[in-house]
Amino acid sequence: MSEQRTMPGCDLNETVEDSGIRNRFANRKMGGNKTLKVTSLIVIMVIFFYMLNIHSQSVNISQLSKNKLVLNSTKECTIILRHGIGRLGNLLFQFASAYGLSLTYSCRLHLDQQLIDELQKSFEINLKNLLQKSQLNNSTLTNRVYNHCSYIPILLHSNNSYSIELSGYWQVYRYFIDHMEQIKQQLRFRRSILDRVNNFFDKNISKNASTSVGIHIRRGDFVGVRRVSSDKYIFNAMSHFLAKYHSVIFIITSDDKQYCRKTFGQNKNVLVTLDSFSAVDDLATLTLCKHIILTVGTFGLWGAFLSHNRLGDVITDSKPDRTPLDVDCRQDDYFPPWFSFLNNTN
Repeated sequence: MSEQRTMPGCDLNETVEDSGIRNRFANRKMGGNKTLKVTSLIVIMVIFFYMLNIHSQSVNISQLSKNKLVLNSTKECTIILRHGIGRLGNLLFQFASAYGLSLTYSCRLHLDQQLIDELQKSFEINLKNLLQKSQLNNSTLTNRVYNHCSYIPILLHSNNSYSIELSGYWQVYRYFIDHMEQIKQQLRFRRSILDRVNNFFDKNISKNASTSVGIHIRRGDFVGVRRVSSDKYIFNAMSHFLAKYHSVIFIITSDDKQYCRKTFGQNKNVLVTLDSFSAVDDLATLTLCKHIILTVGTFGLWGAFLSHNRLGDVITDSKPDRTPLDVDCRQDDYFPPWFSFLNNTN
């Protein structure tokens, strides 16, 4: 039988059993309150650190924006190209990208002396105020960036004292196209080269030939290793110009001139440049033509970039390779908008 007792200050009677139940409930409530407090504390700490992280990220983004503005005004950044790699077309891309970036961001420029010496054999390069190798010791926070053919729009949106060292091929016209006139001034062919090429034109091209079309056909080291443009593509491109223009003469430059004479040289309106012509002679030949047909490789692109006739037609084969180097290449970064693919021509 339960014992009854009267609660002080109350008119209610409570049994001992009821009192025990009430005490156990109170203990559970106190334990639950402790658990709730611990859980709440953990949640508050998580929210605090999350907000702290967001704030930190916001500061970094803001700082990047500030540095971008400082970078364009203080002229403290440096573009460094220590080593040129590849053959002529590759070297021209690296030179133009480094020079173009220095102009875009008002940076100081250091170019490898060996690269300058190599290009000065063919071009009237006369850059002023280049940083010497000994002066690079004063540059801090050098950021070495490897690039094959990708456009990096925020390349220099970091720190105004950064030195950006270019590594790789840098085959993206966007890095220099806004400064093409300055680049063409630096890449003027030496007089001896122009005299040799002009003499070839005078001796071999009739004055009645009103439309000259330069063709670059890359074979050589590509054959058996990488895909080369097909003969069908070249014949179709030639047909495009024959249908569009009157009195066309085709002038072929190539690293396999014997193959070109055998395959294309049977037509009277086709010339292949002399075997004695160097690669630079062939490049100068392309720049003097009114229009250009390109195959694979970077060499022909520079015939179009340096062309005397900016309004000429440039027909190109699509970038064919899907090698590990090319996998990230975007066609609209590699080919300027005035280049036309054969299936997109009128």
